[in-house]
Amino acid sequence: MKLSTLALLACLALLSGACATSGHAPVATGSATAAPAGRLEKTGTFVPSGAAALSIWPEQYSGALLVLDAKPAGTAVAQGDVIATLDTRAIDEELHKAELEAQSASVRHQGVLEHDRIDESAARSALDLARAALERTRRSLEGWQRSELAFQKRGDEIQKRQEQARVEDETDELDQLEKMYKADALVDATEDIVLKRSRRSLELTKTSTQLSRDRSSYREALELALQTEQKEEQARTQAEALERLVQQQAIDARARADAQRRSAEALRDQQEKLAKLRRDREMLALRAPRAGVLLHGSAKDYRPGRTPPRYERGSMLAFRQDLFLVADPAPSVLALDLAEAELAQLAEGAKLVVSAGSQARGSLHVDPYARANGQCEASVTLEAPLTGALYGSHATVHP
Repeated sequence: MKLSTLALLACLALLSGACATSGHAPVATGSATAAPAGRLEKTGTFVPSGAAALSIWPEQYSGALLVLDAKPAGTAVAQGDVIATLDTRAIDEELHKAELEAQSASVRHQGVLEHDRIDESAARSALDLARAALERTRRSLEGWQRSELAFQKRGDEIQKRQEQARVEDETDELDQLEKMYKADALVDATEDIVLKRSRRSLELTKTSTQLSRDRSSYREALELALQTEQKEEQARTQAEALERLVQQQAIDARARADAQRRSAEALRDQQEKLAKLRRDREMLALRAPRAGVLLHGSAKDYRPGRTPPRYERGSMLAFRQDLFLVADPAPSVLALDLAEAELAQLAEGAKLVVSAGSQARGSLHVDPYARANGQCEASVTLEAPLTGALYGSHATVHP
């Protein structure tokens, strides 16, 4: 019994000695840890500060980002080193289609321009022909009104004089016959026959002359007037047709100009789409923007309570967010969360000691607007980078 008691006492002494000489403090979980009275001690994580972020902000491409290969976090990289290799088959296919569409749009645009040039030439020819036809019609109308009607009138006058002269000649012949028959010794029967024939011929000549005069009056009053009206109507119709043609060609010219603008815009859109895809394709070649240590995720992923992502073969990346960071080899900022009640003890600009194997001093910065669940985001900027510390690893901080 005494031996057991002595053995138990010896074990307790060994355990208490080991705890006194180990030098390891209990790990804090983001709240105040057991510490001497009046001393506040917190736990934070080293975060990359001023690191170069690498993200993908595409202009056109919206497909998947599949990782084929990625360098592990913590790898030292030089500027221009390939950080990750992505599957580019989808964007390459889309790029090929965009190149074909841009080429087709260029061919279509050239076709529109060529067709428009042909249509413009045909429109000019049609307009010239219409103007020439109108000019001929006007000249014909002017000639008809100025000369042809005058010729018709002069011809009618000549015919009237001829007819009048024939009537007068026959009248004179009849008078001469009557005088001659009165003086000669012809029998009365022969005289009656000749005189009767002359009178009948004279009467027919007068009747024919009157018919010719009536017909001439009718022709002048109706036929020539109708022909004049027809020619005037034809000239007026052609003038109106020419005016409509000019208006229609103006509408067609505006339509062609609009089609050319639309075609040019379609070509420009396809070319811009192709240029955007080419720039997006270049973005998928993820290279280190500077020399340093490669980290996966964004700077906020390294704050307390968060777990940085790990990209490997088969991982899917997201657009428009920080995917990789290239930071300095040694961290110089420690992130921690402070309860609102602790802000009175750790004020802005307070000098603190950071312990993580070795110690370093730094200044506290509190972001009063970054609050969640009663916690306020804060950070400690070290006076010099802490060599040997790892991003995302824990460290204690106290005044």
